[in-house]
Amino acid sequence: MAPARRCLTAGALRLRRLGMAVAATLALALVAAPAQAARLALVIGNDGYSRIPQLRNARNDARSIAAELEAAGFKVTRVFDGTRRSMNEALDGFVRRIDKGDEVIFYFSGHGSQPPQSGPFLLPVDIEVSSERSILRDGLSLEQVVDDLGRRARFSLVIIDACRDDPFRQTGAGRSMAPGSSLSRIEPPKGTMIIMAASKGQQALDRLGDNDPVANGLFTRELVKQMRQPGVSAGEVLKRVRANVERAAQAVNHAQRPSLVDESSSDFFFHLGRAGSVTAMPPASPPAEPSASLPTMVTADYAPQRDFDAWEQAARAGTRESLDAYLRQFPAGRYVAHVKARMALIAGGAPPPPPEAQHKGPRPLALSREP
Repeated sequence: MAPARRCLTAGALRLRRLGMAVAATLALALVAAPAQAARLALVIGNDGYSRIPQLRNARNDARSIAAELEAAGFKVTRVFDGTRRSMNEALDGFVRRIDKGDEVIFYFSGHGSQPPQSGPFLLPVDIEVSSERSILRDGLSLEQVVDDLGRRARFSLVIIDACRDDPFRQTGAGRSMAPGSSLSRIEPPKGTMIIMAASKGQQALDRLGDNDPVANGLFTRELVKQMRQPGVSAGEVLKRVRANVERAAQAVNHAQRPSLVDESSSDFFFHLGRAGSVTAMPPASPPAEPSASLPTMVTADYAPQRDFDAWEQAARAGTRESLDAYLRQFPAGRYVAHVKARMALIAGGAPPPPPEAQHKGPRPLALSREP
């Protein structure tokens, strides 16, 4: 019987050694496996400038974009009314969290400037524009932002909602970039996409007229609308935004064409899936009036863009009939609470809520933006 026991013992040892080898192989595989790619976003919205004209919609636009990015699975860092220190600290911390393979988005809404012979700069709320040197010293270099993100991320999207006109001229304007401002000075690394709300010398509209009820600027409202479409690449999204913004601006006799530079090497999607298939509705943009809780799930045939367009049309008309028409078409839509609030105002004889701001930008040595 002894030989039999020895055979069993030897077999058990072989099994034990095999198990240990398999466990070691699995452990090495786990160690060697790359961490799952993250989706990270830094969103900055600056309204409360202390020494140059304040803006009205920049924070609201940033909140809208942040909500949409969270719905798309991004971990969002928000900065509202960022000072020079807080903007730099937020960017430094954001860059440190980026690993190879990550997908990152940087969004800025506020004043900008581009001094001659320099790249564009994003302005903090505590900047005092006394000279070009003050912009170079205290502004956030867009070129540096693009470079920092591009060195670390697999894909980086930089979105700048600022005008690109002269920040020192005596006109009412919007979020400004200096004359001759051009992305041709920026050579983004591979895997980077950049879109700016307007081309060189242009102003970015905050609204399409005095009766425009939408609380977002023209560029951001179109961007939010297109971001929600599943199965559409970012490149296609931004091309649609550019075409729609240009068309809407032309309708009010204004020239605004977003500028796009695409050095990305692969398609990026805000929402994966077949176009037209929606299972969960992203959070609504911050409303102009108080809102109740909104539905979080919708049926597969729900169309966010049609819902938004219907709400925009009803709010623009501002009549009981137009609001009723929205409720009939979207009884559980995103904007039901807003529609009912407006209907209550009409029933009570109160005037409609005041329209939001107009352009975005600075005046002479104090930058231009019509309050």
